[in-house]
Amino acid sequence: MARQSDTQAPPTKARRIFLDLRSKILSRKIDANTQLTLRPIASEYGTGINAASEAIKALAAEGFVTLEGKAGARVITRDLHRIRAEGVLRIAIECEAIRRCAMLADDIQLSVLGGLAEKVDRLFEEGNQLDQCRQADIAFHVTITDFCGVPELRESLIPLLDRLVTLDQTEKRTSEIPGQKHLEVYEGLKSRDPVQAADVMRHHLEHSLSLTLALLYT
Repeated sequence: MARQSDTQAPPTKARRIFLDLRSKILSRKIDANTQLTLRPIASEYGTGINAASEAIKALAAEGFVTLEGKAGARVITRDLHRIRAEGVLRIAIECEAIRRCAMLADDIQLSVLGGLAEKVDRLFEEGNQLDQCRQADIAFHVTITDFCGVPELRESLIPLLDRLVTLDQTEKRTSEIPGQKHLEVYEGLKSRDPVQAADVMRHHLEHSLSLTLALLYT
């Protein structure tokens, strides 16, 4: 039985279109440079133009398409070198954030992070709420930067996460999605050893980057 606190309203029509199109782009059922036109999308999903437009704008916000006037958008070619570079930048930001967090976070903040880590791993284990799992994953990483004492690290990290966190609704599932291992990151934080915490985070994110590249390019 789902916990009452985890009960969420069903996704909107626009959200359902967005999730399905994102899944098809990531699994390459929709190829790079494909034009996505609003009226055919609305017809395919049985919705109005407004819902289709909202879904396309959400794809653009996450870097999957470029908008082309009022008619629709075009799927972006995935740039392997850019994704790898952004992954390396994310590792640098988050290792510094967790190093500081291990030294500065109080017991209440550590408890918050422990709850977030448990939530990500539980949602992944359940396996039927991958979008919620993806959002919980992002929340865990952002909260570490919230507690590290350097707001600029949070501001630098957030633009990277939507493109790099890959707990997506694709059919290309793997048994090694990093969502299984957030409690290991939390244990690194609990050690209060900044070097140990940074090492655990680096391992976690290097694994995540390898998965991202495998999902998109294999």
